[in-house]
Formats: sequence, C-alpha cells, structure tokens
Amino acid sequence: MAFYGIFFFYIIFWTAVVSPTPILNRGYIPKTNNIDFTIEKVTLAPDGFTRQLSTVNGQFPGPTIEVNKGDRILMKIRNKLGESTAMHAHGMLQRGTPWFDGVPWMAQCVIPDDYEFTYNFTVADQVGTHWYHAHETMQYVDGVFGALIIHDPDDPFKSEYDEEIIVMLNDYHHTNAQILLKQFLTPESHGEEPVPDNGLINGKNNFDCSKAPPGSKCVDNAGLAKFEFVKDKKYRLRIINTSAFSAFFFSIDKHDMEVIEADGLYTKRNKIHRLPINVAQRYSVIVTANQPVDNYIMRSEFQKTINLPNIKAIVHYEGAPDDPEPKDNPWSDSLTEYVDLDHKTLQPLEEEKIPESTKKFEFKIDFHKNSTGVVKAFLNNSSYIPDINFPTLDKIFKKKSFNETSANAYIFDKDGEVVDMYFINSDDGEHPFHIHGYQFWVLGTGNGDKVDENELNTHNPIKRDTATIPASGWIAIRFVSDNPGAWGIHCHMICYRFIPFLFIILFFFDKFTNIFFLYFHFIFVLRVAFGIWSFDTVGHTSRRSAKNATSGRMDQIM
Repeated sequence: MAFYGIFFFYIIFWTAVVSPTPILNRGYIPKTNNIDFTIEKVTLAPDGFTRQLSTVNGQFPGPTIEVNKGDRILMKIRNKLGESTAMHAHGMLQRGTPWFDGVPWMAQCVIPDDYEFTYNFTVADQVGTHWYHAHETMQYVDGVFGALIIHDPDDPFKSEYDEEIIVMLNDYHHTNAQILLKQFLTPESHGEEPVPDNGLINGKNNFDCSKAPPGSKCVDNAGLAKFEFVKDKKYRLRIINTSAFSAFFFSIDKHDMEVIEADGLYTKRNKIHRLPINVAQRYSVIVTANQPVDNYIMRSEFQKTINLPNIKAIVHYEGAPDDPEPKDNPWSDSLTEYVDLDHKTLQPLEEEKIPESTKKFEFKIDFHKNSTGVVKAFLNNSSYIPDINFPTLDKIFKKKSFNETSANAYIFDKDGEVVDMYFINSDDGEHPFHIHGYQFWVLGTGNGDKVDENELNTHNPIKRDTATIPASGWIAIRFVSDNPGAWGIHCHMICYRFIPFLFIILFFFDKFTNIFFLYFHFIFVLRVAFGIWSFDTVGHTSRRSAKNATSGRMDQIM
C-alpha cells in the first residue's frame, strides 16, 4: 500500500505544482476534460466505396475534442487496432510535458495492441483550431484523426460571429495506407506520392462507382456534407486540412471570407475569395450568410493537377428547398479577378517585436535513390534513423550515448537562443513542414537555392507551426529555444516520414532539470507500484502483463 500512497502523492504533486492550472479573465476556472478513445478498425463507406478504416470510437473522422484555454486534457487511448499506435495533438506545444507529444521513438515508445495509455497535458496559453492524429505508421491516412478546438474566453472576434462550424478537408484513398506505403517504398514509385481516389469534406463525398475495381462494394450518390446557414448570420468556419498529401483551394460559391486565425494564432482581417491550405494547416474564416436564400456549393479544389473532380459539400440556407447537388458557380467563373490568400500578407492581430537572431542553420533538402533504388530524403546529406529500442527522451534521462548524426539531431543547451533556420528545397515539389513543440515566425519564402536575406520580414511576421517550403525554393523561419524536449521537424506529406524527411531538435536547460527529474521519478514509482518495468509500457494501464509487451513495428516499413 505504501507504493500506492507514493504513486498518488506524485499524481497530486504533478497536478498542483508542475503543470499548474491558470485562472483566466472573466471568471473562467479551467477544468479537467476526460477524453476516452478506442482506436479500432471498422468497415465504412464514406463516399459510397466500402472499405475497412481505422477509426476513433467507430467514427470517421474521429470525435471532436472541445476544451477551453487553460483546461487540462486527459486523453485515454485504448488500442484495439491489432497493431501498435501513438497519438499526437497537432499544434499543442506540450510545455513541461514533452513525453506526451505522441511521437514514437522520440517522445515515447508505441502503445502496443490491446493496451491503454493516457496523455495528460494542459493547454495553459493556447487557443484556436487544432487537430489530433495517429503518429504511428500511416494510421491517420486510414482514419485516426479528429478536430481539437481550444475556445478562448477572451476571443477578440467573439462578437463578430454567431456560430462556429468545423470543416475538415482530406484526400481519400480506397486502398489501405500500409499497402500504399509499401508501394511508395519501391524503386518503381520513383518517389512519387500515391494519387488519391477521392477527397472528402467532414468525411463525405460522392464517388463514381464505375471507376471502382471489379468486385468492389460501391454505392453511387453516397451524399455530401451539409452545412445549415441562416440568412444574415455570421459563421466562424474552422478549416483543417487533414490530408496525407494534398493541398487545396477552399471556397464557398458567392460568399467571400475573412481570415482571422492561422494555426491557433489570431490574425488581422484578410478578405479573400479562396483559401489555399496545405497539409496540416488550419485557418478560421468568418463568412456572412448574405446571399439570397438558396443552396450553394462549398468546394475544396486540389491544388495539384490530378484527374479528380472538385470536392463538394452543400451550404443550405434555412427556407431553401433541398437540393442534393446545387448548381456550380465557382469564384473563378464569376469574377475576372478573384482573391486568393497570400500567406505573405498575413499579420498577427497584435504586433509582436521579434528578437534578433543569435544562431543560424541552413538545411539543404535533397532526394536520392539508395543502393536498392528506393528514393530517400536527406537533410544536409544525412537521413534520420530511429532507434526502436530507446526513445530519444529516454536516452536523455538515462544519459545513454546519443548518435547525433544517425538521429539527424541538433542540440541546444542554452535557454533563450534565437534560432534562424533556412530550408533550401532542391525538389520540384513543395513540402509542408511542421515543428513539434514550437511556433515559429515565417520570415520569408522565395524561389531558387539561396535565401535572399534582404527580402526577409522581421517586422511583425506571422507565427505558425506548419508552413510550406516552395518547390525548388526556400523558406526562412525564426523561433526562441524556450521549450525543453526532443522535438521533431518533418514534412507532413506522410510518406516522406518514411524515407525519412525528418530531423530532431533537442533542448535541455539546467533550470528545467526539476521537471525531468520529477517525470523520471514519477515513472519509477509507477513501475514499482504496478510491476511495469519495460519502458515500452510507461503510462499504460494494461489488461495483460506489461512484461510481455512488444516493441513497435517500424522494422516492417523502414
């Protein structure tokens, strides 16, 4: 019983001291949100084509998590997939809790099949539109994802809209993602991404079943997603691109939009007709229902030229007749000059003076075939090799030897460094990249193989966590190293994680040692109390002996 007493003491100490819950303005007292997810395979037909999907609580997309700024999230993952998994809350900085970032072999070991794991973190100073998704193999392509919304009690735009609507965009494949990955990792693919079979809005679209393989189960006119508008009301659309590969142009026929948020950060108003949105990016736009009462097309157009129709949904005004597919009237047909969002014009709502750079890195991105003819990604001629026996954070805690080259690791041991990173892309395709644990200022983008430092914007640039490196071009970013942990930087076109377009930035500062010390001893007590000694099972409440837990299945795909 003494062990249990110590265990619960650490739980209470962690809650009260290490991750304190702030009290916000307007009297809101943050609360703890218990999220219970079962990850399992279910047979569904979102676009009429029947296939097996990996789902969250049997839903596709998964359930939306809605919390308030300052809240704690306890997200229990019950793994029933028949394979290992891990969950990442995309956009969450995980300050003080890097071990709950959900990246296998970097922040944690995988969650074995038929085990449970609870992610425990607080969104102390974050708001906005985010999402969660599996970060193991290709599972989110098969459906393990959902929206994560952090409401702001002090939302500066709250009086500007009447209702909120979540809009999730994604490319969609009828083939199991693991099969797609195996095909991608062959010489015959030449490094070309798999072409989707369709695209969805909030998990729905129609599909032409005449294009389905013989013997498939497919139903035409499965139905489009439908959004209810009331004349003259204003709506905040929270738009999330959850695709595996595809960037889109998002629009609503005859309705303009005002951008007010990008990747969880408020922006100055930006009036547009079409919204370019790359993989893993998020935006909020305000749309006014100021058109005649009728039905209108909401559309998501593939930016890359592929032989697929536009992805559609229906905006139905109250009082309009039902129409299964309204008449097309895209902005590109109705205006000589329609306005797309230019990301270079985005500015934060509140001006922020950014510090001068103290350290600079340049990364050249190349793709070459290896000895077997498979295309691999290289950053400065190095390619990431995961250690499936010891996650990076575990190596730090246990002071194990650390191969910076094979881990593609860059180490910062000084708090508060102002870091510039220049990415030079030699590929003829663009790459949306994401940094875990950080938001960064986008100083500039351009064409060519050299950053034009005279063109960099150091006056009030936009800050975000996912940005696009142009094809045969460059991007320059800046951030302050103030969040200790092992954080990944990777292309979010998911197949590129496996060739692998990824590297690690490590931050550990002496003044944060107490956090890591507490974590390490918390895990020790957990192991003693429940007899769990393998690091594979840290945090698990297992239904079977943790001593028999298997490590992940990365060896099957690398």
